[in-house]
Amino acid sequence: MKTGPFIRYENTTAKMMKNLFLALVPILLFGFYKNGISPFIEGYATVYGLFYPLLLVFVSVFTSYISEYTFIRILRRKTKEETKKEMKNSFWIFPGLILSLIVPYNTPLILMVVASFIASILGKMLYGGFGYNLFNPALIGCLFLITFYGAQIDKMGGYLNTEEFHAVSRATPLSNVSLVEGIGSYSTLVKPYGTLLDFFFGTIPGALGETSAVLSLLAFFFLSYKRVIKWKIPVFYIGTVFLLTFVIGKYSGVGLWYPMFQILSGGLFFGAVFMATDPVTSPITSIGQVLYAILLGILTVAFRYLSPLPEGVLTSILTMNLFVPILDKIGSSRGNASKKMALPLLGCLLFSIFLVQQVVKKYTKTEEGDSNFSIVSKEENQNKTTYVVTQKGNGGLITSELVLENGVVLSFKVLEEHETDAYYQMVLDANYIDTLLKKQENIEDVDTISGATISSKALKKTMINVLKEAGVLK
Repeated sequence: MKTGPFIRYENTTAKMMKNLFLALVPILLFGFYKNGISPFIEGYATVYGLFYPLLLVFVSVFTSYISEYTFIRILRRKTKEETKKEMKNSFWIFPGLILSLIVPYNTPLILMVVASFIASILGKMLYGGFGYNLFNPALIGCLFLITFYGAQIDKMGGYLNTEEFHAVSRATPLSNVSLVEGIGSYSTLVKPYGTLLDFFFGTIPGALGETSAVLSLLAFFFLSYKRVIKWKIPVFYIGTVFLLTFVIGKYSGVGLWYPMFQILSGGLFFGAVFMATDPVTSPITSIGQVLYAILLGILTVAFRYLSPLPEGVLTSILTMNLFVPILDKIGSSRGNASKKMALPLLGCLLFSIFLVQQVVKKYTKTEEGDSNFSIVSKEENQNKTTYVVTQKGNGGLITSELVLENGVVLSFKVLEEHETDAYYQMVLDANYIDTLLKKQENIEDVDTISGATISSKALKKTMINVLKEAGVLK
């Protein structure tokens, strides 16, 4: 390192971060229009609601700045001049900025402060600062927020802005997947949100910066041209998700729209371009990048289909961050590239085959029964039978108690729910449970409540499943 010679690389870290910021600006502006300006124009948002998207970003970024400045100034005992110099090279804006673009839109500002602090301090500074972090800082903050406050945020509206809250009767597209029977159809997965073009352009419910695939795609071309990101990671990541869901869809008899729906949902494009390619937490070797991206795709599909985590992108990237050193070791070892990749790729293929088999098995089984329904207890007392059951709703499991006598439901009481307050209030105002009790002989014909479709459908499915369990319905 002392004698050289050296090749000077003009694309400095500062230039790369500047280009990264420029690529995020159109996405931020689109999020401001979709979640602030449009609801305000349509009369669904106040002036505060108009500027809330920008306020969410500002609070997150400002917290990131204060957190890093305080950490350097106090814990590292740096002078003001030394702190300013270190902050300049810390690129403090990005943990808070990216975090604000991926959290649920209705995150309270105080929780945004906490999440941004976690991202900057636990996710970045405790590891040594920029260039030393093991995990993507923004994802650490988001994981903390969703893990500890996800249910609370869902009750406040989750990912829906004020316009979507009135116009859309369900949550994000991938959350909706877990509520339909079987693998779903175009009419149940895509049509409630428009067409696949709406998914491509980003006019669907989702986080502030994650919904527009076209803007993420343009950012990919720009950042690849400027050599800011590693193009192999987004290409192989998205390609793997497409291929696996294409096979799953093909086996289930659905068309090409199904894998397109999967790659255009859940912020996959945004995650693949802006988070999976993080220069610190992703592989630097070419072989490592390909393996990393393929495994990301496999894990994302696994999380989406076989876990309670419908999005999958966040958990997949954080999981693979752990294996980056191993992948780089494989990629940097001596030997022919094709030979080095043969065994890992074979492992990926076998894992993919096993994954597809498990998904097909799970969704074939759901046609025989409702996987979102579970019996907690069943007590018989003379002619009466009391069921305590759970049914998946919009915000989680709805626990209910139903009392049957001679095949007739006498009472239906909700014991616990985690639904969005406004949606569940619509169910209560409509006396929906009373309607189900009165019309239980023809319960299949009972309509759900417009504007609270998921919550009312869950209650309807609860009664149907109990009646099937009791042998009243087939």
